[in-house]
Amino acid sequence: MAAIEGIHHVTAFCDDPQENYDFFTNVLGLRFVKRTVRFDVPEKIYHLYYGDEMGTPGTIVTYFPMTNMPMEEGQLGKGMLRSVGLTIPPSSVKYWKDRFDDHGVDYTVEERFEETAIGFSDPDGLPYELVTGDSSIDPWTGDGDIPAEHGIRGMHNVTVHSADPAGTMDVLEVMGWQHSGEATHPQAGDRIRYRAPGTGPCGQVVDILIRPNAPRGQMGIGTYLHVAYGVEDTTHQDEVSDRLREHGYITTSRKDRDYFSSRYITEPGGSVFEYATMGPGFDIDQEPAEFGEELKVPDWLDVDLERIEELLPPLKTR
Repeated sequence: MAAIEGIHHVTAFCDDPQENYDFFTNVLGLRFVKRTVRFDVPEKIYHLYYGDEMGTPGTIVTYFPMTNMPMEEGQLGKGMLRSVGLTIPPSSVKYWKDRFDDHGVDYTVEERFEETAIGFSDPDGLPYELVTGDSSIDPWTGDGDIPAEHGIRGMHNVTVHSADPAGTMDVLEVMGWQHSGEATHPQAGDRIRYRAPGTGPCGQVVDILIRPNAPRGQMGIGTYLHVAYGVEDTTHQDEVSDRLREHGYITTSRKDRDYFSSRYITEPGGSVFEYATMGPGFDIDQEPAEFGEELKVPDWLDVDLERIEELLPPLKTR
């Protein structure tokens, strides 16, 4: 079967797009890669992308700001992603603790799997971590104040809070992920770690969080919608889908997301897993130097762009 390269991106819900933009660019130092829309309701919802210089798969965090379609706050719990880990060098732990102190960001520090994880939340309460690890991604330093030696280097891992850990593990194993370890914690729950079969530059880890007595999660503001894994192209995407279907799982048809193609599965533990192609990439409608400067929509989406910009919430970018 075609190899999963690693994590491709994660997508979440937020409220105010300006607050979201300011946090991810000014505090975390990620690049604002793309400003587009949610294709099924383009006049209502932005789709904002953050990542490295080119929006390399494995660095991408995306958001749907729900300002124009009021959504209740979500509840973290079983059946959804719990957190996303972003990679930092081991020598950068003190730098990020000091930076969070300077920006008024609350954080925790935990040691597991011989890594340091600095836990924090975005402005809507969505959990993230900065995790020490290796990555071949170069940090984005184009317009921020974070020194290159301390910059974020793509994703390290996602944590899946499974309502059916055995089922989640089975789906990962069908997709080729390999069990690589376990970590226990008397209060925070146990973790089962899997590593990707591919050779992506980052985002090679999935942790399954096991907390049997935790409440069920509720989708809303401050929760993740899905995690996507990367496959080389649509041929490999079909191979992954065929393999999942052979094992009794239901997958969707292919969806055109303009910058990549996607198929989806809701795994037994409740989370939505996407598997997305590595291309064509974010430079199909903008030069890299101009990423994020203006609203972009695909040619096949027949809309009045000027009208949409008037309806969407204001968003001031650098």
